[in-house]
Amino acid sequence: MKITTVLLDAGGIILDESDHERVRADIIVETLRETIPGYSKSDYHSDVEEAIILFAPRVYQYVFWKNSKDDLDKFDKLYHLHLEKWKRLRPPLKLSSGIESELKSISKYFDLGIAGQYGGEIIDLLEKNSLLDYFTCHLTQDDFSLTKPDPRYYEQIVQRFGVFPQQCIMVGDRIDNDIIPAKKLGMRTVLVQVGIHKNQKPRIPFEIPDLELNSVSGLAQAILKVAEM
Repeated sequence: MKITTVLLDAGGIILDESDHERVRADIIVETLRETIPGYSKSDYHSDVEEAIILFAPRVYQYVFWKNSKDDLDKFDKLYHLHLEKWKRLRPPLKLSSGIESELKSISKYFDLGIAGQYGGEIIDLLEKNSLLDYFTCHLTQDDFSLTKPDPRYYEQIVQRFGVFPQQCIMVGDRIDNDIIPAKKLGMRTVLVQVGIHKNQKPRIPFEIPDLELNSVSGLAQAILKVAEM
């Protein structure tokens, strides 16, 4: 089938999450130090890498659960304490460097949609930067009760476009949340290796994306290449 539609993950592709990751790391280390004296940034990064290798669906929850030593009450207390701090300190959203020109190029050939765990705030940011018109569909996570990595989340997005999964390319920054569920439906895939999941590796051949990049630069050309496969 001819490729007609490209779905872009919000975090890591449309959005640069580096500030979010930095602040989140600071908050988690500070929170865990309250019960684990000496817990360090090095410990945190080691725990994050472990979570990624294990394909943990929620990395930050994994870090807290591991360090709660199977104590659910302790986990709940620490995790929610960190969320309260996060709500106060969360940095504003910002666009990935160079995404503007890539969106302009991609939209010349394909319908564009968002497939990521952000709500109306990403629509506001795109509109503010005069980028929303590049998107054919303005659906966000707010429009769905399901989310990644459930393949049905992608099915619902595809249905709104009125196309088949085989006509789509999914672009994401995670093998577990983005690439695997998209491939299960027959989509082609592009992995952009950025953020905390940049070192995530396929465990079996099925999980290998059709193409990999180390930034959003060149994404339009990559998509055109994958569409011709």
